[in-house]
Amino acid sequence: MRYDRDKFDIAVVGAGPAGSTAAEAAAKLGADVVLIERKREIGSPVQCGGFLPEVGELRDLLPSANIPETLAEIPERHILHRTSLQRIYAPSGKAKEFPVRGRVVDRRGFDRDLAWRAARAGARVLVETRAHLEGTALRLSGRTSGELEAKVVIGADGPSSATARGAKMAFRQEMGVCLEYEMADVDIDPAAAEMYFGTRSAPGGYAWIIALGEDVANVGVGARSAYLHGKRLRDVLDTFIRDHPIAKEKLQRGEVTAVMRGLVPAGDMPPAIQKGNVLLAGDAAGQVMATSGGGIPLAMVGGLAAGEVAARHIEGVGVLRDYPSRIATEMGKELENSVRIRQIVDKMMKSDRLMDALFAMLPPDQMKATQRGQIPKALDRVQDLVANR
Repeated sequence: MRYDRDKFDIAVVGAGPAGSTAAEAAAKLGADVVLIERKREIGSPVQCGGFLPEVGELRDLLPSANIPETLAEIPERHILHRTSLQRIYAPSGKAKEFPVRGRVVDRRGFDRDLAWRAARAGARVLVETRAHLEGTALRLSGRTSGELEAKVVIGADGPSSATARGAKMAFRQEMGVCLEYEMADVDIDPAAAEMYFGTRSAPGGYAWIIALGEDVANVGVGARSAYLHGKRLRDVLDTFIRDHPIAKEKLQRGEVTAVMRGLVPAGDMPPAIQKGNVLLAGDAAGQVMATSGGGIPLAMVGGLAAGEVAARHIEGVGVLRDYPSRIATEMGKELENSVRIRQIVDKMMKSDRLMDALFAMLPPDQMKATQRGQIPKALDRVQDLVANR
């Protein structure tokens, strides 16, 4: 169908956590907002992810950030399970653990609820519609066709953002790929979110087992193409489930009940996240912790900032260049540190012996610090170890 309007204050492209958060924030401040999603069903298919730290952990992770209410107080109906600790396995099989209170959310329901909130705040929502930025206009195709103009465009359309390409803001960066199975009838620790490292288990990344209940878990692997050397990610995950000396004992009876896959930015933010009247948020802006690939909290913080900055610009009480400086304040240090940590660890991931040495050097509290984008003192010794190989 053709759309009956052609002008908006703000157009948000992508109705994931970043885009829906941006649309709600802008609409609440009085802006005339349209939220455009290429999928026919918001939240489906799920593309990995669903583990979110509790609000106290989030404030430790991003102490300078404005945490959205929708991230701090997730409705219980969307929480599948809660965990209380994180356990990390070295290639040798030795494990260290530390307390982390987490929530595993139903991404379909959670993402859709965020879009509902944007609609209730006044945003117009267009699904099954592709938006291509051409100059100052968005050309729509799919369920809705035509052309619309917006004073501000927020690109929250994922790691391969068409909005970034249209605004000539795209840049080449390494991508991580993830594949995850939901598995039932597994013998797991229901309190734990587990990470497994090793060149065979997860080249250039890690595998995970995240409890969804007493005997159900998300089991997945995230890796980078440069480390796969032609291997199929499905084969890597199947080998982990079948052959890992520890994981196989937990997963041997498991049955796969769902398959999820997706891309994750593996680098830093692009050189520009604001250009002219275009802002980028979420995966489109590389707002992902390079140490873990975790992106939902940062995406929602980025979406909130983008929506508020855009609305205040429309109101005439702010400028769009406030957005990069706000992101730098709220998450810049953590993102920068996470990239530096990943670069150090990258040099060790090609060798299980070096990864075992890294695990031996880092006590559990410093492991937790690295997950939060904090650089522990022990990493100085790690850099010396790598330099003296």
